[in-house]
Amino acid sequence: MKSSHKNGFTLIEALIVAALMLVLAGMAVPTFQNTVADARMASTQQELLRVRTAIDYYAFQHQEQLPGFDGQQWSESAFRNQLLLATDEQGAFAAPGTPNFPYGPYLTEGIPSNPYNSLDSILVFGSSTEFVGPDDSSGWIWFTSDGVFKANTAQETPDGNSVFDL
Repeated sequence: MKSSHKNGFTLIEALIVAALMLVLAGMAVPTFQNTVADARMASTQQELLRVRTAIDYYAFQHQEQLPGFDGQQWSESAFRNQLLLATDEQGAFAAPGTPNFPYGPYLTEGIPSNPYNSLDSILVFGSSTEFVGPDDSSGWIWFTSDGVFKANTAQETPDGNSVFDL
């Protein structure tokens, strides 16, 4: 006598396996989303620390003058050049290795991109009274009046705080 038993899964068994996989996926997806949000926040904190350290080091070597002033006005291009190139005592900049430009570069890998909006541009404000609030129109904001460098995003951290306040 031959058995008529076939190898394979029944419809019920396949449905049970599919249901279990959906339950497991439902548990894993929120955890993964939190991990991504935590990583983005940590990356932003690291990039802020890196630029803020470069600003502090520049100010230390230039008698407390902050980067971004070209002798006449504050600008993003002066900020970038003074942190990315070599500078002299007055903050004039030139290619690294140029004689009489002994300081810098302070950021060798460029201005980082903001992990929340992927922008590396910088809004330069002379005072916080001009500033309305973070709006994601640039990667970063540089307040020249008090030397504060912040991420320009209205996003929140996983714990509900403003990324702008990091």
